[in-house]
Amino acid sequence: MFKNKIPDIGMSEKDLFEDLENSKNLDLDWKSGKTFGAVYYPGESYSKAISSAYVKFMHENAFDPQLFNSILNMENELVQQTASLFSSNQKLFGNLTSGGTESIFLALLSARNWSTKHKNIKNPEVILSSSAHPAFLKAMNFLSIKAIIIPTNNDFNLNLKVFKEAINQNTILLVGSAPAYPTGMIDPISELSNLALENNLLLHIDACIGGFLLSYLKKCNYTIPLFDFNLEGVSSLSVDLHKYAYAPKGSSVLLYRNDELRKEQFSVYPSWEGGIYGSTSFLGTKPGGIVAATWFTLNHIGENGYVGLTQKTMSATKVIYDFIQKSEDLSIIGNPIMSLLAFHSEKYDIFHIADELSNLGWYIGRLQNPRGIHLVVSQIHADGAAENFISDLQTVLNSLKKSKIKNKMVKSTDAFAVNTLKKTGFTSIKKTILSKAKSTKKSKKRLIYDLKSDLNIEESDDLFKSILSNFY
Repeated sequence: MFKNKIPDIGMSEKDLFEDLENSKNLDLDWKSGKTFGAVYYPGESYSKAISSAYVKFMHENAFDPQLFNSILNMENELVQQTASLFSSNQKLFGNLTSGGTESIFLALLSARNWSTKHKNIKNPEVILSSSAHPAFLKAMNFLSIKAIIIPTNNDFNLNLKVFKEAINQNTILLVGSAPAYPTGMIDPISELSNLALENNLLLHIDACIGGFLLSYLKKCNYTIPLFDFNLEGVSSLSVDLHKYAYAPKGSSVLLYRNDELRKEQFSVYPSWEGGIYGSTSFLGTKPGGIVAATWFTLNHIGENGYVGLTQKTMSATKVIYDFIQKSEDLSIIGNPIMSLLAFHSEKYDIFHIADELSNLGWYIGRLQNPRGIHLVVSQIHADGAAENFISDLQTVLNSLKKSKIKNKMVKSTDAFAVNTLKKTGFTSIKKTILSKAKSTKKSKKRLIYDLKSDLNIEESDDLFKSILSNFY
C-alpha cells in the first residue's frame, strides 16, 4: 500500500478502498474490545450516523465565526450543552478544541496572560501533582511556565499540605484532576478550591478523560465528590468529548467561569498586512466536520443514551475490578472512582504479565512508580470483552504458577541481558532498543523500563524521542 510518490494517474476508488480495507489487517481488533484506551466507540449504529454528520460538513471551516453560521450555532450549542453538566446555576464560557492537550494548553495560556496583566507576574509557576497528565508539562515547556510538581502521598492521593506550602508570589494556577489518569482517583478538588480562593489564585480542573462520565455517574446515583464550577474556586475546566461522550477524535471543550479569562486564550493581530486576524483557539483552520459531528453526537445519543452507555461501562468495569479484588496474585492500585483501573502483583513481574497479554492481542497501559497495568474501560468492553480479558489474564497467571522454574529462568535471562547491555553504555542501549522497537516478535517491553532505570534525564529524553522518530 505504501508508495513513495503521488501516482501519475489517480487510482480507482475500488482499488484504493481495497487498500484501505486491507491495511486494517495490520491493526488490533479494537471493535471487539481488545484495546483499553485510545479508542472510544459507541457502537455501529451510533457510529454510522455520527460519521454521516461529519461528512456533511467536512469541507466547512469553523475558523471564522462569520463564515458559516451553521457551524457557529452548533459550536455554541454543544459548548452550552456540555457546560450544563458542570454548573447548576451559572452561565459558562468556552470553545471547542482539538483535544485535551489543546484545552490544557489554552487554559495555561489564559492563566499566564491573565496573571501577567492583572498581577504583573513575570516568572509564572503552576503547581500540580505528579499524577497530573504530561500534557501540562508539554504546554508549560512551550509557554515558558515553571512546573512545580508535588509527589503524591503513599496512598496515591494528591499531597495537599505540600501543595499549600509550594504557593508563592509567582504562582498563577493550581491544577486538579478529575480523575488522575494513573489511578482513576479524583484529587481533593473542594480543598483545592478553598486553597485557590484563600490565595486569590486560578484553579484548572483536568476532567478530560473522566468529566463527562463522572457527570453521568451522578445521574446514575453514584456518589461523586464535587469537582466542577459548583465549587467557587474553580476557574476553568477541560473535558474531552471524543472519550466518554463518544464524539469523533479531535473534540474537547474548554470551559471558563468568566469571559474575561476566556479572552486571554484568543490570538488577535489587528495590524497584519493580510487584514485583521483573530483566532479563538490554537488551531487556525478548524474542521467543520468535527463541530457538526460532535453536536450531532450529543443530540443523537441524548441523556437516556448516555445513561445506558455509562451503565454498560460500569458493568464491564465491575467484572474486571471484582476479578482483581478476589485474585490472590493481583491487587488494585489506589482507590478508583470510575472506569480507570490500575493493578499490580507482589508475586509476579507485572510487566511480564503485560507482555503476555500484549502477545495475546490486548492493548493495555503500563504504569511506573509503582509498576502496574492500566486499563481504560468503556462500553465496548461490556459485550464479552471484559470476560475475555479476565479469561486471558487468568490463563497468563496460571501459566506463571505452573512454570516457576521457567519464570525464574526468564527473570535471570532478563536480568543478565539488561545488566550486560547497561555495561556497554548508552549508545549501545539506544541502538539495541531502536533495532527492536518495531519488531513483530513477542513483546518484551518490560526490558525497556529496566534499561532506562540508570539513564539520566537527557539520555532518557533522547532515547524515547529516537524511538518515536524511528516509527515515522
